[in-house]
Amino acid sequence: MSRNISSRTPFPASRWSATILAVLALSFLLPAIFNKVGGSGGDEPLLFYSPLLEAFIYQESLGGHQFLYRDEQGREYSREEFEDQLPFVYFRNLERRNLLPMTIAGQTFDAQAIAADRQGLEIRARHLRGHHPRIDLYPLFNIDPAVAMMRFPVEMFRFTDAAMEFLNADDNRLDHGLTETFTTVLKDLGFSFPATVIGGRATNLKPFDDGYFIRDAVGRIFHVKRILNQPEVVATGIDPSLDVLDIIVNENERREFRGVIITRQSEAFLISWDDYRLIPLPVDGYDPARMDLKLLIDPLYRTVTVSSEDAVFGTVMNRAYAPLHRFELPRRDFSPSWLLGMRAFLLPVELHLENPWRGQVAPHIQLGGPWSIAGILTALAILVVIRLARTKTLPSLAELAPVALTGVIGLLAVLFFQPGHRGS
Repeated sequence: MSRNISSRTPFPASRWSATILAVLALSFLLPAIFNKVGGSGGDEPLLFYSPLLEAFIYQESLGGHQFLYRDEQGREYSREEFEDQLPFVYFRNLERRNLLPMTIAGQTFDAQAIAADRQGLEIRARHLRGHHPRIDLYPLFNIDPAVAMMRFPVEMFRFTDAAMEFLNADDNRLDHGLTETFTTVLKDLGFSFPATVIGGRATNLKPFDDGYFIRDAVGRIFHVKRILNQPEVVATGIDPSLDVLDIIVNENERREFRGVIITRQSEAFLISWDDYRLIPLPVDGYDPARMDLKLLIDPLYRTVTVSSEDAVFGTVMNRAYAPLHRFELPRRDFSPSWLLGMRAFLLPVELHLENPWRGQVAPHIQLGGPWSIAGILTALAILVVIRLARTKTLPSLAELAPVALTGVIGLLAVLFFQPGHRGS
């Protein structure tokens, strides 16, 4: 006895749940496998300012450890030629080739002079406050100027609504002495509890310790250090109206600036070393939630770059941080067009658990390109043909929906959980 072509195979809740789970799993696993086999493409280019060309020059990844080197006029370079145009970046290589000292802009630089006047700072969106999990306990190094070693303290501090509390990490008890000493000094200077932003480097892998910058409840910023177990606190006078997102401290032997303030209005300011004066950086278009920022200092120039999903923006400044020139480099995916088309065809929907701008699990959906429509239609046609061949019936709505939404991913899930049918 044959089945009627209009009959429908029941699609119980258990199969529906299993299909959804399979779709989610495949949406995550198949893109990961595709990245391993075909490469993810779109690696961030490296953008520098060449003091010899007086123009930007960059490196783009072609995949497979192959790179393209060009300047902003489109001229191509070999790797060695590229490095030659960046004597302040690759000076060690130039030194080995006996190309130093070198005269640039009327000044002569050897390796020692270049190394002494270089500094780099990178601020990734994933490391900013609120973009990753953070335990509000911080080590405040007890600095002894006569001792070179920076010992990690056993006390950790935190801020409450009324105090700067110190906890002994060995016995998890409140250190009343340090708590009272630091809290009293802060109150005498007008600190309004609690703290709203705490910026510092909780590591002893740095040339020296410059303590923490702490923003109070009304926006005033204080610089807090611990010298020979005594507080050294400065009310910086930094504008309290700044809507500070985060403060990044950067200890460097050059001692030109103490760190960077990032605001919620997408501004970036260096904190000058001597007087806490703010030096604005030209970062038009910067979005701290979705972009990374880099500052590269060399003996002649300061270069700030902002990286987004679509482009890298570079601005070169003179030693006084006055902008001189800006360049925009679109980010390109050098994967073969057929590979990109195949990915969109097979993977109309991708589930990613990581976000480049967040230092924690951040599930999000990425949709494919125009070829995804062809992939979905092909998957629907395959489902109909297989269903008719197996059962002489058309697919049910519960079977069509996953395929219509996710193409090949949904097709694999539906076919895997489709029970076998036999005509009688």
